[in-house]
Amino acid sequence: MKLITNFTLFVVLIVLLFVSCNTDFIGSVQNFRFQIPFYFYVNYYDKSIPDTSRIFANLNEYEEFTKNKSRLEQAEIVQFNYWIDSLVFGNNQPFDPNKDTLIIENVKFLLVFAKPKANVVNPRDTNDFEPDTSLPTFLLGEFNQVDVSDFYRKPHHIYVISTEISQVLTEVVRNRPYFYLISEYGKVIGQTSPKKYFSLIFVRFDVVIRFTLSI
Repeated sequence: MKLITNFTLFVVLIVLLFVSCNTDFIGSVQNFRFQIPFYFYVNYYDKSIPDTSRIFANLNEYEEFTKNKSRLEQAEIVQFNYWIDSLVFGNNQPFDPNKDTLIIENVKFLLVFAKPKANVVNPRDTNDFEPDTSLPTFLLGEFNQVDVSDFYRKPHHIYVISTEISQVLTEVVRNRPYFYLISEYGKVIGQTSPKKYFSLIFVRFDVVIRFTLSI
């Protein structure tokens, strides 16, 4: 009798293990994940700092997103990256990372959700939108004591984004996937004038978004 009881217990454990594994497998089959890197190239001419600027992003312009939007379960910003491609001083002298020293007190990047302006029927252009102040603003990355030489054509300053933004992002992008990337530049170390001018600054932002779809 004891032998039969032990054998029965063994069978029950095997069945439970199989059901558990099978449930995990079914869950993985029911969902599919993919990532899209969004590249933003921003060219500033006659740029002065300190300064705040913004660029507009509309995920509906990306085919991979639009064709899967109806099955969206979750959207997560998983990382953010920033670097400087080109910089020219106000005297039209190009920045040379091997000999020039340029340190910015801080550079901050924020994500602000957007919404179509009132009475705009078919919003497409940047001017058709405005910041949505009813939703929180999220910090994507903040860099202090920015030595431009370290950020000059070196795409290795990657921020991993907290999951705090994911819930809000998921709800918003289902219906109106629009947002602004806000960049705030502080003063240059040693700057004595209210503004320091540059003939041009070319920068790049990379935002990687992971989407989970139901299948």
